[in-house]
Amino acid sequence: MFGYLNIEKEKLQKDKQGVWQTFMCGMCFSTKRQFGNLPRMYISNDVNFFSVLFHAVTGADVNVEQRRCFSSPLKKRPVLEQSELIDKMSVANVLLTYWNLYDDMVDGGSVAKKTAFRSLKGAYRKAHELMPDLDNMLSARYCELRQMERDNTRSIDAVSHSFAKLSEDFAVCVLGDSATDNVRTLCYNLGKWIYLIDALDDARKDEKNGNYNPFLVCYRSKADELHVKLDELRFLMFAVLNRVAMAYNDLELSKYTCILNNVLYDSIRDKTEEVLSGYDIENRSASNKANKQTAAKQ
Repeated sequence: MFGYLNIEKEKLQKDKQGVWQTFMCGMCFSTKRQFGNLPRMYISNDVNFFSVLFHAVTGADVNVEQRRCFSSPLKKRPVLEQSELIDKMSVANVLLTYWNLYDDMVDGGSVAKKTAFRSLKGAYRKAHELMPDLDNMLSARYCELRQMERDNTRSIDAVSHSFAKLSEDFAVCVLGDSATDNVRTLCYNLGKWIYLIDALDDARKDEKNGNYNPFLVCYRSKADELHVKLDELRFLMFAVLNRVAMAYNDLELSKYTCILNNVLYDSIRDKTEEVLSGYDIENRSASNKANKQTAAKQ
């Protein structure tokens, strides 16, 4: 369910791409210091985005240091200097990864996912000790979401609300009093979008594996029949994205906006169009025809 909050490099100046990586590297070094090397493999783009957002919300100035790491041992790279907020985000990443893998396991995850889940248990126990309130909240929200899925809930809004609240409560746990109404609204709608775009992206896979999918259940439809609801799906997805943009605009942030603008104005909207296009019969037919013509020429 993670991996959707990422920069769109083609629409971001090359020197600004380095800002994104600098935050990522900062969390990577924090993770190593707190949990060892293995959990560094699971640092997610989503948590890195929230790290940039939360630094902007708190107005935190950051320092950058040059450090070597295992991926570039011969050349130093810019890394965000360690701080309390970076350490919190590293803990949060471990907890979110653990519960995401747990969710995958319940859905009959692959051997690789099961192995990753077992390998993360030691780091998870330490992360729970460091931020028990966050872990307890994540556990409760995932249990709530799982129960609605078991009940075959036929309300897209109701089932997506749990993950949206998880995202909102995540901001509150990390930011405390800095989680203003606009921050909470932004994070709530980002969480809702993540849940919905993941469900839309995985509809065919969920149908094949017999897993719950809100769109298939609520529309009483097969994945290949969702094209009939394309206009409704588009309206739903962009209504959520518009609420994201409104809450973000109301924050009037001044730091790290090159990254935030890229993700919230470009990347997630383009990702939405990409996923929706998979249910557009005309576009799919044209694409298949073009692919066949290309293959014939080769």
